[in-house]
Amino acid sequence: MNGIPSVSGLWRNLQSYVADVRQSRFFHDRLSVTLLTGAFAVNALNFVWLLLHLKPSQAQIPTHYSNLVVGFEGLGPWYFPFEIALFALIITLMNAVIAYYSFRRNRLASFFLLTGSGVVAIFSLIISTAFEVVR
Repeated sequence: MNGIPSVSGLWRNLQSYVADVRQSRFFHDRLSVTLLTGAFAVNALNFVWLLLHLKPSQAQIPTHYSNLVVGFEGLGPWYFPFEIALFALIITLMNAVIAYYSFRRNRLASFFLLTGSGVVAIFSLIISTAFEVVR
């Protein structure tokens, strides 16, 4: 009869899985590692910049810009730029996982996913800093 697996058994399984992932071809391909590192570096730069420049306040900041109204039409809390940065980080993580699993079947699709992560991270950096500066 199978019982509940022990914590040490789960830990060993996790360690072997992480070792298998580290030894995969995905992490030995220089282009994949470069694209993934670049996306994470831009996301880290975004969070560091926001931490250094964004201070908590009661004032509302603009969160939506429209050319139809010619200006900002939506206001939100002071931490809204962090939500944009968090969105980019989540997209980067999701695309990295999908790229890892698709790498064996189609390297080009993997590269496009990782490039897309970098583009989303760069746009997130631009948008979150722009909304912070307008504050």
